[in-house]
Amino acid sequence: MIIFAGLISCDDGLGTPKSASHTTAHEYDPSISQNKPVTSGDDIDLTQKESNRWIWQKPELVIQKLGNLDNKTVVDIGAGPYGYFSFIIAGKTSAKKVIALDIDKDAIKFMQDARKLLPDARRDKFETRLVSPDNPMLNPSEADVVLIVNTVTYFDDPVDYLTNLRRGIAEGGRLVIIDFKKRTTPIGPNLSDRIAIGELEIILKKAGYRNIKFDDRTLDYQYIVTGYK
Repeated sequence: MIIFAGLISCDDGLGTPKSASHTTAHEYDPSISQNKPVTSGDDIDLTQKESNRWIWQKPELVIQKLGNLDNKTVVDIGAGPYGYFSFIIAGKTSAKKVIALDIDKDAIKFMQDARKLLPDARRDKFETRLVSPDNPMLNPSEADVVLIVNTVTYFDDPVDYLTNLRRGIAEGGRLVIIDFKKRTTPIGPNLSDRIAIGELEIILKKAGYRNIKFDDRTLDYQYIVTGYK
């Protein structure tokens, strides 16, 4: 579970909610970062929690929704604890660079250790960054594609954060947000801790994104919303 100073990422694979005022450390399996090298992102997330996530998260379909990643810089915001999407993208796509952002020092250390499991050619394009809760700390126009999974719901000020983030996206670049639908699902946070897809549209428009597209069919429990700079 990742805490973004008042926001929570349900990136533990089960989506079990925590109180926003409760600071919870990530739970790590050190053996993951000590195994033999792998040839793709498939084998990096080995905990039971994360293996269950493949069933409902449908990561390969999600990555298809990111569009053409050839020679693109992809930023994964709230990538910890295991760098779930970051390692898959680095290991299985032709992205030029993958930047995994997190405010949790332990998450950063874990992902840095796990980075050595990637083949040399792919290892060089994987980067981690420790960032602040209210700022993704990207260079101007650095990212071509930004992915935010199970995190935007808990930003203290999502309009301010996404406006700030927009400065780090290249012209014509895209932001892809994945979060839980605002209805009862077998996994995910409480309904009160979810943002309806219509509410997210308003937030993105206020933050200056255009050509906003919605997909609430690809994933059973989550929607995929894409906005462009």
